[in-house]
Amino acid sequence: MIQRLVLIFTLAISAVSVKAQELTLHEYLSWVVREHPLMQTAELKTAYGQAQYLQVKGLFDPVLESKFKQKFSGGQNYYTYSTTGITYPTPFAASLISQVDVNNGVYLNPVDYTKNTGLVSLGVSVPLLKGLMYDERRMAKHRAEKIQEAYTLEKTIAINELLYQSTLLYTNWWYTTQRLAITRNIANTTFQRHENMRQRFLKGDRAAIDTLETFTQVQNRKIQTSEAELELIKSRIALVAFLADTAATDLLLLRETIQPESNYTERPGFSRLLVSAVYHVDQHPEIALYDNKIQVLELERKWKQEKLKPKLNVEYYALQQPISPNEWNPYLSNYKWGVEFSTSLFFREARGDIKFQDVKIQETNLNKEWKTNQLMQKSQALEAASIQLKTQLQSATRNTQLYGKLLEAENKKMEFGESSLFMVNTRENSYFESLMKELELKTKVVATQIDWKALWFQPYE
Repeated sequence: MIQRLVLIFTLAISAVSVKAQELTLHEYLSWVVREHPLMQTAELKTAYGQAQYLQVKGLFDPVLESKFKQKFSGGQNYYTYSTTGITYPTPFAASLISQVDVNNGVYLNPVDYTKNTGLVSLGVSVPLLKGLMYDERRMAKHRAEKIQEAYTLEKTIAINELLYQSTLLYTNWWYTTQRLAITRNIANTTFQRHENMRQRFLKGDRAAIDTLETFTQVQNRKIQTSEAELELIKSRIALVAFLADTAATDLLLLRETIQPESNYTERPGFSRLLVSAVYHVDQHPEIALYDNKIQVLELERKWKQEKLKPKLNVEYYALQQPISPNEWNPYLSNYKWGVEFSTSLFFREARGDIKFQDVKIQETNLNKEWKTNQLMQKSQALEAASIQLKTQLQSATRNTQLYGKLLEAENKKMEFGESSLFMVNTRENSYFESLMKELELKTKVVATQIDWKALWFQPYE
């Protein structure tokens, strides 16, 4: 019995708390961050960058290579080739090579002959001109690092856009909630006037036409209330359209007992879920993306500039034969080396690549400049709009107060028989329109602040 009373008391307390429950913007955006599919997609951008960087690092992986060939015919071993080696590309231009050869046979080329104990060679291959200062592997590695940074910037932009759109949805939910509250309040006042007029008609104090006029006004208010309720339902559905748990979170948000925070217009925005603020246009992620792209193009140009040099590769191998600790000789006494040289006579392909790269860099710089101008113009337009909207809101608030006083005075005049229902309805309609106008301007002021904060990635305090 006691357990039942405790359970009933707990449920009663829960019901009271739910009745007055508010869903703050921070709580809603926390849901968005946890459950929105686009948030998970944004997280994948970092994984893309890491995977691509790991892929490029594979260009510097040591390579183990082994080859074996043999020809045996007529009872004779024509030849046997066996080569096993490891090539290690260093972070610089040189490559280290270690190789073991075991070659023999009756018809083997004498140049390739080794004893059965084999031949060990340790060497290095170095480009002396093209590729010495910068090569394609180092370019690919540096480019992958920049692309990884670009993916991080794209992730930041994607998250900001998601939270921005979610904040606008929350703002619309607040607007439709306030609109419905105002409409219901006016509708209740109109209905009460109709009931009073009907009672006075039944007592013979008013004409039947007066009840008809108040009834038509009641019907108009019902239509307006129905429209406001529909808009509120749409805004609630938009809030939870992305959530997966329809049996819990969705129903929680769709309940009328869940309301947006009452003082939302006093501190609207993104809370602290966003990245740090941008204090200069060059710090903006969209501008940083252009800088990143320019840096990648500069890396590619650096490699293409390197192609203007002739190819001159030198390789040196210290040899040891046979593989026996009893017959070990210094490497410098046995060696092989070689030089490879080639060059284009006009370098037209390389010069064309550089010119093409210069055009791409110039184009990207112009796009960056245009984007910078767009951001600055949009910021200035939002600041100007915010000032104008706040001025309009002050006037609308003042007008609402005046229309309210006029309506109150008109109601008193009608009580003394000095006014008519037509004038009361006219005053009420003006008051209602003024309330709606004030609400719309409040919402626009909030939306403009959100637009500006989102533009510069600045969270609200």
